[in-house]
Amino acid sequence: MKICLIFPKWTNQYGVFSYFAKRASTIPPLNLAQLAAIAEEQGHEVKIIDGEANDIPNEKMVECILGYSPDIIGLTAATPCFHIVVDLAERIKKVSDIPIAIGGHHITILSEKAFNAAFDFGFIGEAEASWSLFIERFEKNQTTTDIPGILYRDDDGTTRFTGVGRPVQDLSRLPLPARHLLNTKKYQIGTLRGKKVFTTMMTMRGCPYRCIFCNTAVFGNIVRKRSPRDVVNEIREIKEKHGIGHVMFLDDTFTLDKKHTLDICNLLIAEKLKITFECGTRANLIDEELVAKMVEAGLIRISFGLESVNQDIRRIIRKEVPLECYDIANKITSKYGVETLNSCMIGLPGETLETVRETLAFLRRSREIKQANISIAMPYPGTELFNMAKRGDHGLKLMTEDFSKYQRYNSAVMTVGKLLPRDLVGIQNEAFASIYIAPLRWLPMTKKFGIVGSFLTFCRLVKVLLKGKTRFITNRQLGLKD
Repeated sequence: MKICLIFPKWTNQYGVFSYFAKRASTIPPLNLAQLAAIAEEQGHEVKIIDGEANDIPNEKMVECILGYSPDIIGLTAATPCFHIVVDLAERIKKVSDIPIAIGGHHITILSEKAFNAAFDFGFIGEAEASWSLFIERFEKNQTTTDIPGILYRDDDGTTRFTGVGRPVQDLSRLPLPARHLLNTKKYQIGTLRGKKVFTTMMTMRGCPYRCIFCNTAVFGNIVRKRSPRDVVNEIREIKEKHGIGHVMFLDDTFTLDKKHTLDICNLLIAEKLKITFECGTRANLIDEELVAKMVEAGLIRISFGLESVNQDIRRIIRKEVPLECYDIANKITSKYGVETLNSCMIGLPGETLETVRETLAFLRRSREIKQANISIAMPYPGTELFNMAKRGDHGLKLMTEDFSKYQRYNSAVMTVGKLLPRDLVGIQNEAFASIYIAPLRWLPMTKKFGIVGSFLTFCRLVKVLLKGKTRFITNRQLGLKD
């Protein structure tokens, strides 16, 4: 059986941010590579088409799919680009009756509400177990209506759900992702150590924390770890078979279990794999011993989720990390030469112009922070933030449920106290300018986003300054007299 798995082109919807989104977010679709590996183990022929990496918009994607003549098509999409896969599925159905399956966070959360008529099957939650049995039955034209975790339609068009599927408990039983089906040279990322061809992987699934803006619908709150040996074996294959020397770990909290992290690092060092890697974690879950070992194993970039420095906001969003931990963590990672990022959100519950100033002041005074990602808080469906906005808690008001607008950059969908959506977009632009006016961040930004990215950032800064109504950029920051 021939199977075609599709990741859509999505960054072109971000307007002025499209360039940055493409540079930062063109990453290998690990979920599709995992499903492809399962299908190949069962003897099927699989093709993965990454529309983003290969710059294939929907109108051209249909031609690519039909040219392959698959027996079934698999699509995936998160909330902000779900409308794109709906459009693609509808385009396909106009010219073909090939069955289409949809998976990912958005369909998992909204289930029947997101089960567009162009979809024939929907995979809810972790799809590996249901996918394996589904394609086995589908090929033989046998019933699939008793496989847990699947949406389908009866002959009369009624949507049915087979019930919640079980998550994968033993991650070591999964085959390694089929990276050979991807054009690895398409996935490159800028770092302070130069541009690197990279891939993605995970050492664990699940997150025990319950921040109001996060969605754990697919992997859940119960953490399941792979053995350090399995992790390092995959890294060895990544380097030796695919020639990839940089890994982006997608774990929600890479250093959640210190011993687990140290065991992985010790194996990497002992086996002299000499890769580089980056990850994200919580600022209170690192120390100097751990960072030193991670650097020896190849760590070159790390991100901490700061969100906001305002204590009232941090309490509301359940960010249970003491603020002083960020100063400590940023200093430790910077000491060891690690490119350090802090991620923040504009427009969280309780946000005001003054709370934004607090957060930006923290970022500006910390010379250890080489980059700061500043997004607009999005109440994605399935999160507590979405429920709060629907109820009107903490001065929030949800302005739209058009999920195509839930984009985090240059778009806002909530009123937060006195701040309207257009205010939040303006604040985001000024906040970027406020942070990246500092010369110490010019090189990291240029390394990550290139000369074009630096030029676009400069243009945004000039545009903000020409307005003459900046709220976060003072004369002193510009080197002028107050």
